[in-house]
Amino acid sequence: MPQYLAATYGDRRRYLVKALREIGHRITRIASNMDDDALHTLAPHEEWTATEIIGFLRDSEREDLRALEAMLRVDGSSIAERRAVAAAADGEYRRADVTELLWDFATLRDETVWLLQSAGSAWNYVGMHPFRGEVSVAEWVQEMNERDLDAMWRIQKIQDALRPSRQLSGRADP
Repeated sequence: MPQYLAATYGDRRRYLVKALREIGHRITRIASNMDDDALHTLAPHEEWTATEIIGFLRDSEREDLRALEAMLRVDGSSIAERRAVAAAADGEYRRADVTELLWDFATLRDETVWLLQSAGSAWNYVGMHPFRGEVSVAEWVQEMNERDLDAMWRIQKIQDALRPSRQLSGRADP
């Protein structure tokens, strides 16, 4: 039976950076395959449209990039509370240009990935959050990854809910 070996801290860093890059690309692909109506339609049992989720991701990425830049520049830097959820909750993205939101998100994500890949030992740094206190770079990046996974799942769920039902070719409905 194979022996399970826990990933070392360095492996965890690579995993997180890889996850950020790949999930960001996956979100972009899913949204790019949706038509404008599906992107702007509120699916049953959902709070936000796909456009609102993408707008939230774009603004979240901007906030996270600023926080990571501060943490990686100076250990113990002050970092701001995440506020991107407020814009989505207020409906600011309902009629936004999804192509522009996706482009901005992808560009910011590339900057984030590059920053983290070049961080070296600064991954051990922390930021001082106004409510949470000390937050490590690794914790912050893990939270970004969890947010991305949730957003990807929600966008996929919206796409599936709004996709017209398809019949299998050559088979009659029972």
